Amino acid sequence: MRRLIECVGCKTAAGLFHRLGSRLGRWETAVRVSHPTPTLPVPRLQRGFTLIELVMVIALAGAVAVMISSALSRPLEGFIAQSRRAELVDLAAGALNRMARDIRLAVPNSVHLNAGGTTIEMFNVLDAGRYRPNRLGGDGLRFTSGAAGTCNSSTVDGSCNSFQVLDPGLLVAGARWLVVYNIGAEGGGAPLPGSNVWAPANPGVITPDGTGFAIAGGAPAGETLLTLTPPAGSFSFAYASPQRRFYLADQILGYRCTGGQLLRFTRTDSGAPWFSGAGAVQANNVTGCSMSYQPGSSQRAGLVTLGLTLTLEGESIELFQQVHVDNAP
Repeated sequence: MRRLIECVGCKTAAGLFHRLGSRLGRWETAVRVSHPTPTLPVPRLQRGFTLIELVMVIALAGAVAVMISSALSRPLEGFIAQSRRAELVDLAAGALNRMARDIRLAVPNSVHLNAGGTTIEMFNVLDAGRYRPNRLGGDGLRFTSGAAGTCNSSTVDGSCNSFQVLDPGLLVAGARWLVVYNIGAEGGGAPLPGSNVWAPANPGVITPDGTGFAIAGGAPAGETLLTLTPPAGSFSFAYASPQRRFYLADQILGYRCTGGQLLRFTRTDSGAPWFSGAGAVQANNVTGCSMSYQPGSSQRAGLVTLGLTLTLEGESIELFQQVHVDNAP
């Protein structure tokens, strides 16, 4: 006899099993079987982490940080070193360029250096031009305090302390010295009187300290009548300039390396020894300084060679610059 099983809840595994078993049997008797639906346990959500996990994360993060810092440290150090070198180069180049500019604006043959090559000085040109001789029968310039018409003067007003300049816009304000035909001659390493601005003399190539300058009226068109008042009442230039050139100077400029600094200074006393006072700082961290000067000749220009070494936090740079000087008096 076959049994027919009607399974209630056969959607479950147990119900399916009973249904399968009934079909394999021989009887067909209908039996109603009810299977309860099993209740599955609901998993509990767990949050947070264990101490071991925390230690592993810290260790891994530290290893990654070490690898990143090792990979970036050299590029960063290189960038910092390159920035420091660029800063030093800018400072040294700026100082050398300013020195070169002052040297080019100096009175011809007025550049000179001390024995150690750490100080350089020169007369700064305020203005320059060409002149007319102020005495009849000569090409030179002579100045006296005599009355007009008593000194064989060739000027338009006959004065004894003036001369005519071939320039209507001559700049005189601030002038302290008049220089004519400075050839910069030396004897035994010392400047020779009468041919070098660093050896003031009468007659010479530069007027003495304290000379006054003023522009007088009555000059012909296109010219300036310049009046001089020497402190001793009279002054004569040793030689006339073949090109009749003259230079007005307003100050002495100089540079000195001392105490790890490059200083720029000015002075107005031409007879004083080498300047040793304070000056404007042009560069700090100076660990090396060199200056040399080759006066040149009538066929070639003079040459000034400048060297500057700066060091900062282990970085050191050394720059050289050469300046050609036109020493035609």
